Amino acid sequence: MKEDKLLAQGNTAEIYEYSADKIIKLFRQNMPYAACESEYYITKNVYQSLNIGPHVYEQIDVDGRNGIVYEKIIGKTLLSIMLLKIWKSKNMAKQMAHYHMDIQKEVAFELPSVHAKLKNDISAITELDQEEKNILYEYIDALPHGKCLCHFDFHPGNIMMRDNQAVVIDWMTACVGDKLSDVARTGVMLKYAEIPIKSKLLKKFMRKFQNGIYQEYLKEYIRITGTSIAQIEKWEYPIMAARLREWVPKSEKQVLLNLVHEYAK
Repeated sequence: MKEDKLLAQGNTAEIYEYSADKIIKLFRQNMPYAACESEYYITKNVYQSLNIGPHVYEQIDVDGRNGIVYEKIIGKTLLSIMLLKIWKSKNMAKQMAHYHMDIQKEVAFELPSVHAKLKNDISAITELDQEEKNILYEYIDALPHGKCLCHFDFHPGNIMMRDNQAVVIDWMTACVGDKLSDVARTGVMLKYAEIPIKSKLLKKFMRKFQNGIYQEYLKEYIRITGTSIAQIEKWEYPIMAARLREWVPKSEKQVLLNLVHEYAK
């Protein structure tokens, strides 16, 4: 793919313009084929079942790299809009709670359970010993099950706004279970995710911005669903532990690890 066609990139993939109305998500060389296949399957079924995600066309191979061809969403991410219109970010954060509730439906296609996903991720973490993992497994077993679709990477950067309608992207981590686990996962990301910025002043601003978004989102979600913050926060312990498996900055990983150790006491 030509560099001038590169639209965005992350830890797992690069996004290129494929044609006038399509983009291609090319996974990095170290990403297994199963991850690409899973994302294709999930996104296709989400689109067909709920018409919430992008239309997905096909899986292809480009120079030995796995890829998925998607429709090109003409619009901006909710995150970029929030940053461009700070004065409106409070209302947009509240609206994000409604977008999240919109995807929390029961679905007929197969997905891994939240419980299984958390345990699988935790099993691969080298920073935790087996005793700590066993404590986490027992804790997870006691948490409620559910049948709702959980995105498990739901944040403003994964919400595209097209003609004032939300299109939720990046369904690789989707699973099924208690909907509050997905809310807790969003909370952990917004509260602790560290954006790699060199400027200390800008980093401080982004931390305050993320926390503000989280607080408004959380208050609105609780208001419209009638749940409690305690019901949401009981999911945070295993979710923070499972996040240690991801590509996160060392400083963020240390914060999460410290919190996991605190929970385990």
